[in-house]
Amino acid sequence: MAGRFGIIGCGYVGSAVALHMRNNGIEVTGTTTSPDRLGELCAVVDHPRIFKAGDPSADTSFLDQLDGLLIAMAPTTSTYEEDQYKAVYGEAIPALVQAIQQRSSTQSLHVTYLSSAGVYGDKAGQVVNELTPPDLSNPTNALLADAESTVLTLNSSSVQASVLRLGGIYGPGKNIADYIRRASGRQVPKNGNHINAWVHLMDIIRGVDFAFQRRLQGLYNLVDDMQMTRRELSNALCDEDGLPPVIWDNHDRPDTRVFNARVSNARLRAMGFTPRVASMLEQVPAL
Repeated sequence: MAGRFGIIGCGYVGSAVALHMRNNGIEVTGTTTSPDRLGELCAVVDHPRIFKAGDPSADTSFLDQLDGLLIAMAPTTSTYEEDQYKAVYGEAIPALVQAIQQRSSTQSLHVTYLSSAGVYGDKAGQVVNELTPPDLSNPTNALLADAESTVLTLNSSSVQASVLRLGGIYGPGKNIADYIRRASGRQVPKNGNHINAWVHLMDIIRGVDFAFQRRLQGLYNLVDDMQMTRRELSNALCDEDGLPPVIWDNHDRPDTRVFNARVSNARLRAMGFTPRVASMLEQVPAL
């Protein structure tokens, strides 16, 4: 394997993808908006850069040399702040798409954009797939869906663009199963009847690589096979260790962003991709 790959946003996922690509002989350019992280970035990419999409002074010439590009941008805040989400999904993503469209190079470029399965919103636990409309009544979902659509406008004779809708991420440093076990016997202010989607970091790495190698175009759900309610999942984890159950609410709290859907990964499976980690209830195999 050879080529040049760029990653816009080298956080938890972007850095893991960078290491995978480098280990497979691909030359990686990685960006951060923070000068403080530049030294850290040197350990995971060949060419670290400070880059802020939408900044009029930003140098976008590195886009001309790439064979593949991962857009893994996200707000820097851990809590929801509307202005941060608008800055990333309503401003930075469209600016980056415009920069890609204005490349001086005509060489083929594949773009993968990481989005969220949370855009489906509250579907009352029903099965959803890529043809299911997102919940645009929620402002966050509407921003995410608009960003997805903007990225998909890149598809042309020289650019192939795909969107991967991720489930909640678990993996090294994000042990969700242990987090749930630590809530054993405690009241958790979330609706236990809701079904969330999940995906292991390993399968995100594999999914991005798969999309790049297959030059995928369009929208795909990248989630594992587990379709359990929060209560079912926590009961399974706590029972396994002989712990008392987590005590979940049975209702939604006001002004919360609701996600309750069985997200299908059938489309990506039909393309030949199978999750290596079926659920967080299983042992994780080696990559």
